[in-house]
Amino acid sequence: MRNLQPLCLVLHLSVQLSNKEPSPVQSLFDRRSFLRLASAGAAFLAQKTARAQATSPVRPPTRVGRTATRNRKNFVGIQVRAYAWQDEGIEQVLDNIQEKGDVNTVWAYTFGYGEQRLRKGINLPDHGVALAPDDNEIVAGAFYDYDPKYFQNTIIQNFRASGYGKFNVIEQVAPKVKARGMDFFAWDLNNTSPTLNRTAPNYAEVAEVDLWGRRSTNPCFNHPDYRAFLSGKVESLLAGYASEVDGVSWGCERMGPLDNMIGGSSDATCFCNFCQAKAREQGISVARAQAGYKELSQLFHASSRETAPTDGYFVTFWRVLLKYPEILSWESLWTDSFQGMQAELYGLGKAIAPQKPFGFHIMQSMTFSPFYRAEEDYTKRKNCADFLKLATYNNAGGPRMTAYLNNLSHTIFHDATPQDFLALYYKMMNYQEAPFDQLASTGLSPDYVAKETKRALTDVAGEVQIYPGIDINVPVLGAGPSPTDKRTGPEDVRLAVRAAFGAGADGVVLSREYVEMWQANLTAAGDTLREIFAQSAKKS
Repeated sequence: MRNLQPLCLVLHLSVQLSNKEPSPVQSLFDRRSFLRLASAGAAFLAQKTARAQATSPVRPPTRVGRTATRNRKNFVGIQVRAYAWQDEGIEQVLDNIQEKGDVNTVWAYTFGYGEQRLRKGINLPDHGVALAPDDNEIVAGAFYDYDPKYFQNTIIQNFRASGYGKFNVIEQVAPKVKARGMDFFAWDLNNTSPTLNRTAPNYAEVAEVDLWGRRSTNPCFNHPDYRAFLSGKVESLLAGYASEVDGVSWGCERMGPLDNMIGGSSDATCFCNFCQAKAREQGISVARAQAGYKELSQLFHASSRETAPTDGYFVTFWRVLLKYPEILSWESLWTDSFQGMQAELYGLGKAIAPQKPFGFHIMQSMTFSPFYRAEEDYTKRKNCADFLKLATYNNAGGPRMTAYLNNLSHTIFHDATPQDFLALYYKMMNYQEAPFDQLASTGLSPDYVAKETKRALTDVAGEVQIYPGIDINVPVLGAGPSPTDKRTGPEDVRLAVRAAFGAGADGVVLSREYVEMWQANLTAAGDTLREIFAQSAKKS
């Protein structure tokens, strides 16, 4: 992530000006035009400083002063799917999460990339409604009514979810949340969505382009229509529902092309016209980047055929990087675009509602991958966030880490097995966890939660709230789960909660989803939280 100080300065200016009486110059613009100008200026400065940063010493960005954000003490959040409110009833869901889980902040999905009810006998807990045997529908889009004026500058304008009739999660849930003394956060999750590519007109038009010129299902963060779409959502939430929405939590679980290939997933992206133009502005050869990624693709595909290079996989991988330094340049271009977009959204959010918390979900891969960890630098992320929610899911983390290590042994570390390099991996990541053959069945320890919490707190230096995610029946995903994979129990939840607060966390988010949680585990979280808060109150 490049130095974002110029970008944050522009965003800070927008905050300051938007809270003052309009000057003669400002009166020439309406509020929305001004905010768009500030966002565009931020993007302009971020791009124009890229070349200078390549030759000049990079100074650590300083966090600019901003109007104080109202952060709730003893923050306890929980993510709630849109269908939960309808299946169980709004008041029943609120009773459960408040009385059992001691939740004081509801992260309600206002936008989802695709959700489906859970199947009985597979992942449905002891509440909720099971997916009907013949129901294959996946629902995606906005779960609230938005004013079209916020989306005039994008071709993506019709993305209202249609699976739940006229249900508006903000209008119908937020007032009842507030009546209980709780806060309502809009949970805006923007993961890859094949569903929206089919159901939302023009959504597929903003997709990334891979090495071979094919459109993917991932939207491109350099496509102006997608950028305007993301900005429009923030405006529609904070300006359109100013009295209902108390904060915004924004998420997108994606990584750059090199991280993806190392992890054994998709082909490299994005090589659309917008990304190519941005690369040329920064002096990056598009043709050489493409050639480098194609050579990496051939190397990693060779590993599946067991046709080992003469010098082995890692040496050959390193040789390709030396031959094509543009591989790393393209990875940085993607990451800078991704994080720069988030910084712009944050600046826009603070310009509209400076006292409302605006923060980001950090996906669990950053605790597994040393490569992705290097890109998610908390010392820089703190400059454009009020809070960070860390996906420290320790129970599901065992099987998930096992899968990641297996993937590494099929790509850059194909010269060895996970058992061979596990000790070195633990040293690099500062973990002391189970042997590889026991990792999936035991999960990760509460110490993993504590270490990741402390690491984040150290890097943000008190400038950003840190909320670890507490694993309550988080699924394994991928090809899992296996019958022997770790399952969450009440004691696991109690230990994870205590580990988070013992490490100094500012709050927690009960994770992943309310609809996945067994009630005994939710109750264990709530009971432990009350004990911790009571002890803290006595000390103070």
